[in-house]
Amino acid sequence: MYKLNYQYINNKLQINYFIILINNKRSLKHLILMKINSLPIFMLSSFGHAGIDWTHSLLDSHKDIIIIPAFSFFRTLYKIEKINKIKLNKLKDAKFAANILSEIFFNDPSYKVKRRKFLFNNEQKKIFEKSIIDFYALNKMSLIQKIFFSIHYAFCITHKIDISQKKCIVIHEHVSWHYEKYKKIFDAKAILIFRDPKAVLGGGILRMKNVNPSKKVSSFQMDTMLLHMVSAFNIINDKYNTGKFFILENEKMHINLNIEMLKLSKWMNIDFNESMLRQSFMGNDWLGESSYLAKDELHKPPPENYYEPDEVKKRWKSIISKEETKLIEIIFRKFIKKFKYEFEYKLGTLDIIFGYFFFLTKYQFQEKYFFNKYLIILRNILRRICILSIKEKTLLLFNFK
Repeated sequence: MYKLNYQYINNKLQINYFIILINNKRSLKHLILMKINSLPIFMLSSFGHAGIDWTHSLLDSHKDIIIIPAFSFFRTLYKIEKINKIKLNKLKDAKFAANILSEIFFNDPSYKVKRRKFLFNNEQKKIFEKSIIDFYALNKMSLIQKIFFSIHYAFCITHKIDISQKKCIVIHEHVSWHYEKYKKIFDAKAILIFRDPKAVLGGGILRMKNVNPSKKVSSFQMDTMLLHMVSAFNIINDKYNTGKFFILENEKMHINLNIEMLKLSKWMNIDFNESMLRQSFMGNDWLGESSYLAKDELHKPPPENYYEPDEVKKRWKSIISKEETKLIEIIFRKFIKKFKYEFEYKLGTLDIIFGYFFFLTKYQFQEKYFFNKYLIILRNILRRICILSIKEKTLLLFNFK
């Protein structure tokens, strides 16, 4: 049996030592479970084409961090409830939860790509399932917390990761509107990566066009990306989040990655490590991704000067028209000013007023209209007005995943 001796320092569990004794129900396994539950949590988030997967890859091999390859926790819960049609309460049963979660992470097509795959064979799948059941048996907490920590515990056991040596958990959440949940449930902080919105939407529009049969951007695609962007920006504008987030800028990272990673590691209270300068997933080198070079992940390194500012600008200008550039600068003018990005146009009051009106009617294409086309366009315009005015509260009125 084990007698556990520990203390709380600065509200964090610090385990000092344990002594083997007789007739004590605590075990070494329980000790490890208590450790993982006490780790500080950082939500890594942003919006598409800003560099979130790149940032994740820089944290992947850090010795102080538990981080699962591109795993979005609340997006996974959404998938379970809305797509798989399984009520979340059913996951109170340990065996059921273990089966559902392992099936998603092992068989879902989205977890087959290098930056997401972490269960590689049936043996690992079985270990993962058993570890979730073990965690459920020894922990009493809310269901959301239990699911979250059990996944991270099972990931560590499956891959023989020493939890006792870890200082924090980083969770890659694809959409930033979930931050309020992380803050409320886990007292989490946020790591947010930003980029010039013209470069973001250049890559985004190209990707969206390429996945559609018509090669046109749909209304829902544009609105989803727009909501991602305004939600991330809203986190840093909320006075109640002061001190709760760290901002990384894509452009500054490409100028001097060493300095930006030093700043980040200091803020996270972890050691700076050379691994933060190398791209990897599950410890294996990762070459990145770019809408301009491939449909998804790269299979060979990009050209040496690929991320030079002039080259980046040349690329997004090849995708975004002058009219679109002006619209982006109108919609994201506060964002551009805050980060001191370059304006292509001088904007007056009338430019802004007419720009908003025009933006509401632009990108209103759909591959199919399931009822009256004009009623659908009217609904889409209303949805876009909500995104621009009430931001993530739009989720109360419209479905986004």
